[in-house]
Amino acid sequence: MAISYRDAVFLYCLKQIKDERSIYSLFHLFQGKKSSQTIQDAHLYKLTPFFRALPLITRIELETIVKEFVSRGFLEQVASENFVLTIEGETELNVFQKCVTIPPKFLEGWKYHHLTTLFWERLSLLVQVSSNLINKNKGFIPIQNKQETQEWFKKFLKMQNANRYELAEQLYIELTECLHQEKSIEPAVLVLRLTGHNKIGLTSEQAAERLDMTTTHYHLEFLNILHYMIKTVSTMRNDFPLLSSLVQDVQKEVPLTLSTEKTFQLLDKGYVPNEIAAMRNLKMSTIEDHIVEIALHVKEFELNRYVHPDIEKRIMEVASKTSAKKLKQIRDQVDGANYFEIRLVLARNGGQKWN
Repeated sequence: MAISYRDAVFLYCLKQIKDERSIYSLFHLFQGKKSSQTIQDAHLYKLTPFFRALPLITRIELETIVKEFVSRGFLEQVASENFVLTIEGETELNVFQKCVTIPPKFLEGWKYHHLTTLFWERLSLLVQVSSNLINKNKGFIPIQNKQETQEWFKKFLKMQNANRYELAEQLYIELTECLHQEKSIEPAVLVLRLTGHNKIGLTSEQAAERLDMTTTHYHLEFLNILHYMIKTVSTMRNDFPLLSSLVQDVQKEVPLTLSTEKTFQLLDKGYVPNEIAAMRNLKMSTIEDHIVEIALHVKEFELNRYVHPDIEKRIMEVASKTSAKKLKQIRDQVDGANYFEIRLVLARNGGQKWN
């Protein structure tokens, strides 16, 4: 029996982490857990597209999928929570990937997870309101009922210098232009979900059935098209003034977690890690987690304040030579390096191509 799209996604992610992380690291990744370990793993194993991509998955579902893979001969257990793909598993994944791209081309869970829901809520409400206004129907029930979304939308409408017909026309022009620019996406994935005058958008399940997709495949394609649109309208604001304004007031870069931001501010003031740990009544290991997260996000971060250049070079040599991301493997081969230094170097250089 051929593998499903869901199977292929999980096999792909398991292949990326090899046996170096437990299966539950994927659970935290799909859930979008904002821990330093999950964030670092997402970058190290090139799994940032899947960050918060499947937030409804449960630990039991994940365990069931892994058990199925083992029984089908796709996975081999190497530790209590660690598995590696068998030759058969690799073969099944390779065959599937010849037909379907995994991850989808524009899926960027880590980069856009904080914008995705907001963009969709605002876009779907704008389409609904525009459609009903040009049909002179004021008695419709808004498709989005979040108070903050509706309050933003009222302010947004007041700022527009166009009448209802001009606004609707501009929206149509920008939507069609944006969706037709990229041949790899299927506009119906988005359009079927939109609500307008005398038209109720389909649910995710209904749209998946209409397009003959599994629910997992449809969900990731829906995220893919939203991420594509966010990226396109944000980088081409002059071409998409209306659509880009849907996220113009929101921070584009992924913010540091709140606790890490406080640590960053204190580091910026000249305090050293052990002083910050004492001031904030936190463990030193927690402050180190924060510094690793900062290294991942802040380009100006000075790594050599914490890692000697010679040690950094040796860590990179071992990591590149063995493709190892297990800290103990690297520490055993780099005299004088501690786990914090290794994590920092991997965080800063994780974007480089490993063997």
